[in-house]
Amino acid sequence: MSLPLRTARPLLRASALTAARRIAIAPVLRPLSRAGDCGECGCVSNRAFSTTPLRFGSGETDGTLISALAAEHKYELESAAAQPEVPAFIESFKAQGVWNIEDTAGSDDVVLTRKFGNETLKLTFQVSDLDATAFDAEYPPAEEDSEAPASGPASITCSLVITKSAAPGALMVDLETCDEGFEITNVAVYDKALADAKGAEGDWERRSRYMGPQFDHLDETVQEAFGSYLAERGVDESLADFVLSYCEHKEQKDYVSWINQVRGFVEQ
Repeated sequence: MSLPLRTARPLLRASALTAARRIAIAPVLRPLSRAGDCGECGCVSNRAFSTTPLRFGSGETDGTLISALAAEHKYELESAAAQPEVPAFIESFKAQGVWNIEDTAGSDDVVLTRKFGNETLKLTFQVSDLDATAFDAEYPPAEEDSEAPASGPASITCSLVITKSAAPGALMVDLETCDEGFEITNVAVYDKALADAKGAEGDWERRSRYMGPQFDHLDETVQEAFGSYLAERGVDESLADFVLSYCEHKEQKDYVSWINQVRGFVEQ
C-alpha cells in the first residue's frame, strides 16, 4: 500500500642453538675517548656524540601533501564560484517560514524545528549518513545477490521528537528518507528530558525502555493514520527531499573547510 510516509589479520621465533654449537661471544669494548687537557693527570674525557633530530612539521613529504591539498582547495572554490552562496532550494525553504534550520559549521548534526499549535517538532539528522549511502552504492551486492533490488535514492536516518507545552512526555519517531518521502521505522513515548538526551548515554538509556512494537507489525490502518498525522505537521515528501538536498550541500561545504584546515595544520 502506498503511503505518504512509507513504513516499513607468523610469529617468528629464533631457534635455540645446541650446546655443541653454542658460541660464547665476548665483545671487545673499546672506549671511544681522547686525552683531556689535564695532561699528566691522565684524565680522560668521553667522546661526545650528538645527533640533530628532524624538526617536527618539516618532513620530506610535507610539501607534496600541502601542494595537493592547495590544488584541491582551489578546484573546489572555483567550482563553487559559479553557484550562489545560498542555494535556491534553501532560500525557498526559509521563505516558507515553517521550519527553522539549526546548523553549526563542522557539526555532523542538523536540526529542523517548528511549531504546530501547542506542539514543538524537532527533526534531527546527520550528514554522515550520506557518505554511508554513497559507499553502499559504490560497492553493490555480490553476484549471488544480483537479484536484489537496485539501490534507490540516498537514505538518511532522522529522529523526530514531538513535545507539547503542557505534557511531560514526548513522542519520538524514527524515520528514514525514501523515494516516497519518509518511512516510519519506530514510534516510542519517553519523558521530555530522555527524548532530548544526546550522545551514547542518551541512546543507551532509551534502549533500556520499551520502544514500542515493530512498526510494520501494526495494523495497516494504524500505520496509515501515523503517516497522515506526520504529513499534516509537514513531515512529508517535500521535507524528505529537502533533507537529502541539504545533506549534499552541507557535506560539500564541510569538505572544503576540512581541506583548508588540514592544509593549515601541515603548514605549521
